[in-house]
This record gives sequence, C-alpha cells and structure tokens, in this order.
Amino acid sequence: MDLERRMSARKPVNQEVMIIHSEGHRLCQIHNLSLNGAMLKVGWGALYRDVPVQMTISLPASKERLPYRLSASVARVTKDGTAIKFHDLDPNAKSALQLYLQAAQ
Repeated sequence: MDLERRMSARKPVNQEVMIIHSEGHRLCQIHNLSLNGAMLKVGWGALYRDVPVQMTISLPASKERLPYRLSASVARVTKDGTAIKFHDLDPNAKSALQLYLQAAQ
C-alpha cells in the first residue's frame, strides 16, 4: 500500500513487542509504526489475514515507560512482514502513541 492510501504516515521503529493471539503469544520486532497500525517481523505463516491480535508495546509516559495493549487485526501478510491495523484504541494509549511517534521524527 502506498503512503497516499494510508490514514497516517508510518515511522521506522526498532522495538520489540509482544503479540497475543488465539494460538498464544510471541515476541516480534516492529519495522514501522503509525497511529493506525504497524508492520511487524513475526515470521512467515505465524499469523493470517483478519486474525484479531493484541500488541503490547512499551511507550513513554511522563517520566517512565508504561506497557500499553493495543487491539488490532492482521491486515496482510507478505514476505516482508505482517501488517496489523489498530482499532478501538484507549485514549491514553492513543495519546502515548502520538507522543512516541512525534519523538521518533
């Protein structure tokens, strides 16, 4: 998907996150992140399109980093990674994510 079709620009991020899904959980690496979703390095065949997931990520909050659990679903799976789309973000998580993305610029 090109940048013009995205709701918000993705930022390169190098951080480990936990993905929780119906089959269990796994650590993975984020390639890039936006307010609407993320591209993850999960491993080929680990997740499938439309599977609901939760991503736990540590984000700065005040003077410390706090874990946030973001609800999402798998948007697509390619050889380059697994794209997830966030939905129903908690206002605190959304605010922390916005601040994190602004700092990553």
